[in-house]
Amino acid sequence: MFNRFLRSFHCKRTHKFTGFVLLLHASLCVNIHGRSGVKPSRFPDHSEGKIIGGEPIKIENLPSAVQFFNFGSLCSGSIINSWSILTAAHCFDNNKDIFNMVIQFGARYIYDYDGEIREVSDFVIHSNYSKAMPFACDIAIIFVNEVITFGSTVQKAVLVTNDSWKKENSKLIAAGWGWTKYGGPISDRGLMSTRLQFVPKGKCERMHQIKLTTDMFCLYGDGVRDTCKGDSGGGVIWNGMIAGIVSHGDGCSKKHKPSIYTNVLFFRNWIRSQV
Repeated sequence: MFNRFLRSFHCKRTHKFTGFVLLLHASLCVNIHGRSGVKPSRFPDHSEGKIIGGEPIKIENLPSAVQFFNFGSLCSGSIINSWSILTAAHCFDNNKDIFNMVIQFGARYIYDYDGEIREVSDFVIHSNYSKAMPFACDIAIIFVNEVITFGSTVQKAVLVTNDSWKKENSKLIAAGWGWTKYGGPISDRGLMSTRLQFVPKGKCERMHQIKLTTDMFCLYGDGVRDTCKGDSGGGVIWNGMIAGIVSHGDGCSKKHKPSIYTNVLFFRNWIRSQV
């Protein structure tokens, strides 16, 4: 079951990040269609998340969104303060060497002259990640080496403060730069968003014939809208707040197969303790 790139940097930054440009270019060419890590046998297709059936949006509409490039994979993330990015733990499955990681923010496209970049100084993965079952506690925080300056295209996210969104058919918004169809290319239209509806836990478990951990929840787009590979780690929005993190699913936009997300409210205390 489950599961355009810094074409140029501004001259003042090129000398510092030449190695990253080469690394990231090679990573996308070689592995952008690969999986985020070694797949558990029960889950034959654990790709990084995804946006299917969506519409392009400006980065000003979601200024907390970032791209996380990690030596062979593209993930997304959300700025939570001037130094920290919230993302998915499985985005580190392929690599944990910070010298092979980079963050881009304020960018609508993957190749984007307007984007700013930061090196990664450290990260923390939840200590219970994938212990209870694959993708349990699929949450991590990235720390950058230089302060993030806020503006019209760069803002910190607001984390959800209640669970009022956990009602059947509640509408949430997911966004990212990933695949626009399963097995296809990453989005060449830049940042995309789509609306998904909440599926109660018991119903989702029956649809997938598995038990979910308490930190997971499900969203469904009627088999035509979904998150897909390359969107993992991105924030899921309800009423302007981050309610979830793109985690995993059974392919992309399959009929009667909701995708599974990390519940941010469940981890609010853990997030506070880390930042």
